[in-house]
Amino acid sequence: MAEHITKAQLLENLQSKRAEWDAALASVPESRMNEPNVAGYWSVKDLIAHLTYFEKWLANRLHEHLHGQNYVMQPIDTMPDDERNEIIYQANRNRPLADILAESRLSYQRLLEGLRAHSEAFLIEPQQFEGIPFPVVIWHQLRGNIYDHYGQHIPSIKTWLDQK
Repeated sequence: MAEHITKAQLLENLQSKRAEWDAALASVPESRMNEPNVAGYWSVKDLIAHLTYFEKWLANRLHEHLHGQNYVMQPIDTMPDDERNEIIYQANRNRPLADILAESRLSYQRLLEGLRAHSEAFLIEPQQFEGIPFPVVIWHQLRGNIYDHYGQHIPSIKTWLDQK
């Protein structure tokens, strides 16, 4: 069965899921965001950095497209999830919480701007990009890598908080 979504619904879904994510984060005192073992050995800060990576990646692609730039796939783009996630973790684990939080807010805003600047057709219909051998549906990427991704990590935060 084909799924149908409008740009307005897509933006509404993203904003609603982000609000749930922000509410989950608001339940964690900043003084505890570096504590490990929230999701595996990751802290809340690590989860924020992880999700920010995907927001930033898609926001950058959307803005490149607006400026007529072609993205060249990087080795990390085709890595298995666990391997890519470990690279993201290692790249961010020693960064200050304030930097991670600021980057998260900025990446989300850039993502919204990029989505709003594109046509509905671009966001919901399959697109072919140079160097990518298969069509890409932007809203599927947004759903799978970002707004459903928030919901995948919220239970870990809630369970961890309940145990402390």
